Amino acid sequence: MTLNLKNMGLVAMRWLLGGVFVFSGLVKCVDPVGTSIFVEKYLATYSLDSLTHLSLPIAVALSSVEVLVGILLIIGLLRRRVAIATTAIIAAFTVVTLLSATILPIGDCGCFGDAVKLTPWQTFAKNVVLLVLSILLWRHSKEDRVVWLRTTVVVIAVLALPIGINLYSLRYLPLVDFLPYKVGVELRKEVVREREAADVKSVLIFRNSTTGEIVEFSAEDTSCWTNPDIEYVDARVESVASEGDKYSDLCVYNRDGEDVTRELLEKSGRVAWLCINDALKLEGTRLSYVERLFDAYPADAIVVLTSTDRAFVAKRLGSEVYTIDAMTLRSIVRADVGVVVLNDGVVEYKSDIRDI
Repeated sequence: MTLNLKNMGLVAMRWLLGGVFVFSGLVKCVDPVGTSIFVEKYLATYSLDSLTHLSLPIAVALSSVEVLVGILLIIGLLRRRVAIATTAIIAAFTVVTLLSATILPIGDCGCFGDAVKLTPWQTFAKNVVLLVLSILLWRHSKEDRVVWLRTTVVVIAVLALPIGINLYSLRYLPLVDFLPYKVGVELRKEVVREREAADVKSVLIFRNSTTGEIVEFSAEDTSCWTNPDIEYVDARVESVASEGDKYSDLCVYNRDGEDVTRELLEKSGRVAWLCINDALKLEGTRLSYVERLFDAYPADAIVVLTSTDRAFVAKRLGSEVYTIDAMTLRSIVRADVGVVVLNDGVVEYKSDIRDI
């Protein structure tokens, strides 16, 4: 009876650890570009900026290894070796998340991609529990009896799954969209709701009489009026995003630097947002599909958005181009050049430009 309980406990630990690894890997596989953004944040935090060009391969490798380890845990293949690998991986993640929660803050760790948001401390606590389980599993796992040909075939077959999902999501769009701009979202309604509910603050703008330096004060800070070295210039009102707002970074600017987000969202009927994340990719096949898009929609029903060289894109397309934050544009559509169709402010369709 004791032996059976022990075996049942080991099986339960393998399945629990395996399930966490498979889930963590799959949510990364379905959005490799999003995973690479998290990898870039970590590389920047650890002063490894020279490796950022490897962020996408690292993201694909990381997600594939997680799925591989998870499935091997569940099916019980290479039990002792996989238990050792599991312990090593979780130990490394535990150290990284502890640093993220203390001396090297990074915000959301990205361990479950954009599907589940955890704070560094929540992630650290999760990893500590998983680390204890993995150590117990390692200590009680027997030596493996390996049939290498069968094992190799199984490992290759298992790896084909996450690699295939990664390649599909890179060529097209994420297999599952966990971002705020997914198809079906009433974008106009949500943005208006957030901004009408947002708090506002008044900012007073002064100029230093001697140096000409512009300084800003909150309207509540009355000390600015008694400072003889500065003179009043102007004032403005700013919206203050509330915690949990999804669209506070959605700000689209025209060539004069004016925020025209609401104006663009108010367009009725079908409007195609041509999103150019990488202006250098605006050539060849992609450019021919862009021309096809311009033929299919009236000029006033196409909004060209870019986060890179606005002047270059405007010259290449011969149309008005709006600018937007790079991270926000990548959240709207993961493709280097992509299309998002809004129908009366509702996200109706998204694709890579090559798939319209």
